[in-house]
Amino acid sequence: MEADLSAMPRPSSQLHIPSIDRPPEHNLSFTPPAIKSRSLLTQSSPPQEADISDSPRLLRKQSSLGVPSNRLGISNSQPDLLVKDNSRSDTSSPPPVVGLDITENDTERLTLDPADMAHFRKWVIGFCVVNFDLEIGQALDYVYPPMELTLSEQKNICFSAFPDSNVFEVGDQVYNVRVRASRSGFAVSGPTTSAGFLYGYVFFRQKKDRTIRRGYFQKSLVLLSQHPYVGLFSRMVAILGPTFFETGQPALEAACMNIAHWDPPAEGQAHDLSFLGHVLQVEIPQLYKPQLLETSPFDMSNLQPDLQIMASLPVGGLYHHFKDILKDLWLIWELVLLAEPVVVIAPDPGVCSEAVVSMVDLINPIPYCGDYRPYFTIQDTDFKYFPASNLVLGVTNPYFNTAIEHWPHIVRVGRQQLRKPDGTLITAHGNHIHHRKAKPGLGNRSNVLFDFVQGITSKRKAVIAKDRELLRMLTEAAVRGHPQDWVLNNILRRHFVDLTEKFLVPLNRYFSTLIPVNIPNTKPPRLRPFQTDQFMKSLKEHGPQLPFKSTFKTRTSTTDPTKELYSQFLKCGNFATWLQLRTTEAQAEMNKRYVQSLCDVDPSRSSADLKLRIQEVLYPSSMSCSDLANAMTDKQREQLYKRLDSLLESGDQR
Repeated sequence: MEADLSAMPRPSSQLHIPSIDRPPEHNLSFTPPAIKSRSLLTQSSPPQEADISDSPRLLRKQSSLGVPSNRLGISNSQPDLLVKDNSRSDTSSPPPVVGLDITENDTERLTLDPADMAHFRKWVIGFCVVNFDLEIGQALDYVYPPMELTLSEQKNICFSAFPDSNVFEVGDQVYNVRVRASRSGFAVSGPTTSAGFLYGYVFFRQKKDRTIRRGYFQKSLVLLSQHPYVGLFSRMVAILGPTFFETGQPALEAACMNIAHWDPPAEGQAHDLSFLGHVLQVEIPQLYKPQLLETSPFDMSNLQPDLQIMASLPVGGLYHHFKDILKDLWLIWELVLLAEPVVVIAPDPGVCSEAVVSMVDLINPIPYCGDYRPYFTIQDTDFKYFPASNLVLGVTNPYFNTAIEHWPHIVRVGRQQLRKPDGTLITAHGNHIHHRKAKPGLGNRSNVLFDFVQGITSKRKAVIAKDRELLRMLTEAAVRGHPQDWVLNNILRRHFVDLTEKFLVPLNRYFSTLIPVNIPNTKPPRLRPFQTDQFMKSLKEHGPQLPFKSTFKTRTSTTDPTKELYSQFLKCGNFATWLQLRTTEAQAEMNKRYVQSLCDVDPSRSSADLKLRIQEVLYPSSMSCSDLANAMTDKQREQLYKRLDSLLESGDQR
C-alpha cells in the first residue's frame, strides 16, 4: 500500500532555504519535488500523511534488510504523535550485504521493563537515531525507548541533528541543541514558566562510503533529556557514539541499562555513574547557583576533567572558546545581563553550542529570562517567530549573514579550520595562510566561513571596565602553557560570577528593606512592593560596586552610567526573573518564621483567632496557606497539632 505524496503541498520556500555556496547534492536540507513512501500502517489502516506544508519533507525510510524498522508510527491517543510500530515482514531476511549499516534497528533486541524505564527517565528521555537519506533528507530512523514526539518536535530534532553549514567535514562532531517542546509530557519549564524545552546532545558522524551514491555516510545519535546537563551528556554521547557506530544496538542497550541503574539526580550532590566501562564522577548543579571548582567535591590539584564533571558546564568552556577575544567578554556580559538579542556565529556546531551555553552562564546566579538556542538551523519551526529581545541564538549557516543583518549584536567566535575538498584539514604554517583583517559589519553578505574574523559587532557602548590584570594573567598563562585550560576557565568564570554579585549588591541591599524585621503571629507576613524610585534613591546614596570605565568621568554628557545601566536592567526580563526568585526565597523564609511564631505563642494567651490561624496552616484552603504548610518542618507540624488539640480541649471545657 503506497501513499502518493506527489499531490501534497510543497514545502514553504521561506523555511526551505538551501545553504549558500553549496550544490544541491551537498545540501543537507535538499528534497526532491515528489517522493513516494511505503506506508508504515497495516492494510486495514488508512495512510497517515505528515504535514509538510511548512517545512522540508520528513519521511521515514524502510530498513535496508526489507524488514520494517522500529520507526515511529501513529499514536492512537493523539493522531499527530508518533509511536513505534512492531509489525514485521513474513518474508525471510536476505543475507547481509556489503556496506550494511549495523546501526539499523532490530525490533526484537531493544526492551526495557517499566521499572527500569522509570529510573531511566529520571535522567534521559531516550535516544534518537537520525539518518541522512539522499532522496528524503533527514529521516528519523528510530527512537529508544519508545516515546511520543509531536511532528514539530521530530522535525526540529532531525534538522538539528546535522551540521547546517557548507563545510563538508569528515569525522565526528559533538554538540548540544535546545528545542521547543510543544506538548511533550517530558519537557521541563524553561527560563520562563510558560515555555518548555527539550535538550538534545548530538554525536554526528560523517565518513566516506563508496556504497552510498552521495559518497558519504552521515548519521547522528541524539541523547534527548529534560535536563540541561551539557557537561555530563556531551561526555556520554562522546563515549557512546563511536561504540554505537562500531557495534550497533548492543551498545545502545548497554547504555540504557547503565542509566536505568543510576540513583535519581539530586541537586547539589555528587554521583558516581557507571557508563560503558567508565565511572563518571558528576556534580549536579543547584538551581540558579554557579558551579565552580572551589565549591565542588573534586580535588582541584588532581582533577580529571574527562571523568570528574560539573554537569552544567560545557566541555570546552568559556576560556577555551573565547581565548582569542577575551577583551570582548565584558561587553558580552552587559548584553546578556540586559537580555539584548545576540547572534553567535561559529564555524561548527560544537563551538557554536558551547559558546552560547557559556554566554548564558556569564550572568549566573541571575536566571536568564529569555530563550537561548545553542545551535539553531533555518529549518527550525521557530525560525519565523523569534522575539526582538531576550534571545541568544547560535548559528553556523552562511545564510544568517543576510538574515540577521538587522540584529544589533553579533558575536563571531571560533577559529576557522581550512579544509581540502574531501574534508581533510589543511595544515597552516607560519604566514602561508593570510587572514583578512577587515572587521565584518552588521550587514556583511559574504560567506561567513571564508570571511571570518572573531570578535563582536555591537551597537552598544560598553560601560563596565575590563579587568586588565586578569587579561594580562590569562595572556601570560597561555604563552607559558600553564596552568591548564580548565584552571584558567574556572578563574575566568569566577571573575564574572563575582562581577554579577557586585552588580546585585545595590539590588539586594534595597530588597532587604522590603522584608519585615519582626514577624508577628497575628497574620501571615507579606513583602513590601519593589519601588523603582526608592531603589534609585538607595543606589545614589550608597553607590555601585561595579568598576565602571574611567572615561565616563571626563565626559561632558550629563548621563550617569550607573543610573543608566540599572535603569536598563529594571526594564528587562532578567530583572523580573531575579525579583521573582528573590521574592520566592524571601517569602519562604518569612513563612518559616511565621510558623515558628505560632509554635512559640504563650499557651495562656490562646484565643479563637489563634486556633483559626493554626488550622489554616495545618489544613490549607488556599495557595498562600499551602505555602505556609510547605514551610513547616515535621517538628513544627507536631507542635502545632498538639497546640490545636489543646485549644480544642480548652474550648470544649468552656
